[in-house]
Amino acid sequence: MNKEVNTAVLMDELATPLVRYLAKKVPNNEDANDLAQEAFLRMHKFQQSKDLENARAFLYRTANNLVIDQLRRARVHDKYLSSEMLPEHSDEDEDKFAPSAERTVSAEQELDRIYEIVDKMPVKVRRAFLLHRGKDLSYSEIAAEMEVSTSMVEKYIIQALKQIREELKR
Repeated sequence: MNKEVNTAVLMDELATPLVRYLAKKVPNNEDANDLAQEAFLRMHKFQQSKDLENARAFLYRTANNLVIDQLRRARVHDKYLSSEMLPEHSDEDEDKFAPSAERTVSAEQELDRIYEIVDKMPVKVRRAFLLHRGKDLSYSEIAAEMEVSTSMVEKYIIQALKQIREELKR
């Protein structure tokens, strides 16, 4: 039996149990399916270059590592977003939710600056960023539309946010 047949048999045998396993660890089934697919791809790539003694163990370990990576990236992403979205605190402002005229003008200027920065981004980074922020698509939806991996979309979004932050500091 050749390696490709083994991989196909293993996929038929383990796809559903692997997705169930991952669904317990990630927020939604879509992410579980994406991670399972990525784990199978990595196993297949690895198996092409080396013989695996225990493909099932390799697959589950890879899937678990992918979950850990995704959760870690999500935490970093959320931490960054929350730090960027914190309102400015002022003892003089009684009503934090009613921005002053100066703050409104400042926010509009900052938004114009962000649009300029986004226009200068590399095409793929800009597209991923706009699909995520403009159309509110999930990373996996963006990955499907752009025909790239979910992790590549995450890298594009992080790159876009980093570029915006750095440009705004100047």
